[in-house]
Amino acid sequence: MLKDLFINMTILITFISLITQLLKNYSLEENNSFSIKMFFGFLSGALGIILMLFTMPVDANTIIDFRNIPIIMSAVFGSALTVYITGIMIALFRLMFFGFNTAALLGVVTALINTVGCWLITRAAFKTWQKWAYSTFFVLFASSITLTYLLKDKSDFLKIMLIYWCSHALVSAITYWYLYYSNTANKMYRRLQKESTKDFLTDLNNVRQFDLLLNNAINNALQKEEHLSLLMLDLDFFKKVNDTYGHKEGDYVLKELGKILKNSCREFDEIFRNGGEEFSVLLLDCPNAQAQHIAEHIRHNVEIHPFQLSNGKTINITVSIGLATYPDTLKDIGKIVEKADNALYAAKRTGRNKVHT
Repeated sequence: MLKDLFINMTILITFISLITQLLKNYSLEENNSFSIKMFFGFLSGALGIILMLFTMPVDANTIIDFRNIPIIMSAVFGSALTVYITGIMIALFRLMFFGFNTAALLGVVTALINTVGCWLITRAAFKTWQKWAYSTFFVLFASSITLTYLLKDKSDFLKIMLIYWCSHALVSAITYWYLYYSNTANKMYRRLQKESTKDFLTDLNNVRQFDLLLNNAINNALQKEEHLSLLMLDLDFFKKVNDTYGHKEGDYVLKELGKILKNSCREFDEIFRNGGEEFSVLLLDCPNAQAQHIAEHIRHNVEIHPFQLSNGKTINITVSIGLATYPDTLKDIGKIVEKADNALYAAKRTGRNKVHT
């Protein structure tokens, strides 16, 4: 029996490792796409089926399994779609593989009751470990009713029930611990992945991504013989904002500027915070005339935007923008950053709050 318990634990840990690796870019506890929910549900259902095949004998005529663990897992860490796919797969397999009899029908009913019960428990405002614990107790109670009906005439009924409860509680606790560990590791992975590419303040692309995406855009423009425009932006007199109102208000202005840039550019354009109050925008397949229109749109939106500080005071900010376009304003695409920078400095020297090409 201990060997079978070890085998079941090995199967569970292996599948959890597989699931969390395949879905490491997605938070199991957040709303995901329909396909991700279905995928998680099918994997959990497959795990339940495998656990039914690797049963644990209690005596010569009685076996138990841990099919309810995937139901709990998909209810706590998944969605309604996920847990119902899991429960239905387990119920159908129980009926089709083991044949039509009283035990099979009771197994199907119990699996569906456990599915609905676990889902309802996980909708309550409990902590994650509480949802798991309450779901575990629920499936143990519901399954015990079925076992009581099927095994009530056996002389060692109480022994079987004790083994079932103890083994299920142990496996459930270890599974939750490993799931919690794997989920935490994946959260850290996603956070570090985001921090390596996104600016912490504005959630725009950071300077590392600027180098990477600029090189990709250059190669793409050369291969497809497309236009490529680059805007370099700098907030006018931003130091005065920090000195007058403090760095907290300055951070607010930068965040607001990030939002304005997102709303002013096309969806497929790449926006960056290069550092401090300097931003840039890669306008893909964009000739100079269209780029000037977008740049002027950005400048105007910043100029008219009311930046309301925490003390209630509203201030106005302007930006200077430098623009370079390949092949319209330069023939060597490798110098697009240098040309856009020179244009930005020219805009600042000649009065600020303007677009210079």
